[in-house]
Amino acid sequence: MKEFKNYLTDDGTEICAETKVLFGQCGANGAIHLAEIMEYCADYAIDLYAQKGFDRKKMNEMGYVQMVSRASIHINSLPAENQVMTVRVREEKPEGVQLMRHYEFISETGDVLIEGKSLWVIVEPRTRAIVVPGEFQCLARTDRTSEFERKPGKIKLVENLQFLGDQKILLSHLDPNEHLTNARYINFALDFLPEEYQHKNISDFRLNFCKEIRKNEIMHVYGAFDDENRRIVVVGKKDVPDSEGKMENSFECELFYAD
Repeated sequence: MKEFKNYLTDDGTEICAETKVLFGQCGANGAIHLAEIMEYCADYAIDLYAQKGFDRKKMNEMGYVQMVSRASIHINSLPAENQVMTVRVREEKPEGVQLMRHYEFISETGDVLIEGKSLWVIVEPRTRAIVVPGEFQCLARTDRTSEFERKPGKIKLVENLQFLGDQKILLSHLDPNEHLTNARYINFALDFLPEEYQHKNISDFRLNFCKEIRKNEIMHVYGAFDDENRRIVVVGKKDVPDSEGKMENSFECELFYAD
C-alpha cells in the first residue's frame, strides 16, 4: 500500500501533501465535491504553520486566528475516487493587510488538475481586529508572487436577485472558530441552484467571505443566472440586519461553467 505523507519545503513557505481521493469525498458524478477542494486549501494552509510549531492552539495563545476572506479556484479536471494527487499550498507576498496563498492539485503524471489563490487575514481572537502582516510573528517571509487569470477579488453583483431558499446554520456546519466553516459556503451556493444548473461542469468559482454567520442564524440565499456568459452569482444574506437596518451579505459566490 502506498504511504502518503506531507512535508514542508526548505524555506518553510510551502507544504506538499500526497493524498488519495476517498469515496466519502465524492459526489454522484464520482468526482470530488467542490467543498472538499476548499477543505484541502484551508486544512493545509493551517498545517503549513502547525508543522513549524504554530498550531491553532499556539496561535490563539499568541493572539492570532486565521480567516479566509476571498478565494478563487480554477478547475482543469476534477479528481475522482481513488485518484492519487499532490496538494501544494504556498505562501506568497502579502497584499496589503491580507496574506496570499497559492494552491495546486497535481496528478501522479504531473498534470495540474486544480489551481487557486486565496486571501487570508489574521485577526485577534476576541475582538476580530485585523493584525497586519508586519506584526504577524508566524509569517513565512517571501517576495514570491504568481500570475493567476481570475484573481480573488470583488465580485460584480447584479440587481433583482432571485430568492432561492433559506438555510439555518446547524451544529454540524460549524468549525473550531464556532462559525460556519468556509468550505460549506460553496455547498450552499450549489445546493440552492435550480435543477438545470446543478449538473453544470464548473470551470471556475470565486468566493468572498463577507460576514461571519453562527449557529441558529438563518441565511437567505439568492441567485442570478447569465446563460450568455455561463455565469452564476449566488449571495447568502444574514437574517439579522446591521445597525442601519440592512441585510448584510454573509458570502458572495461567482460560478462559471463550461457546459
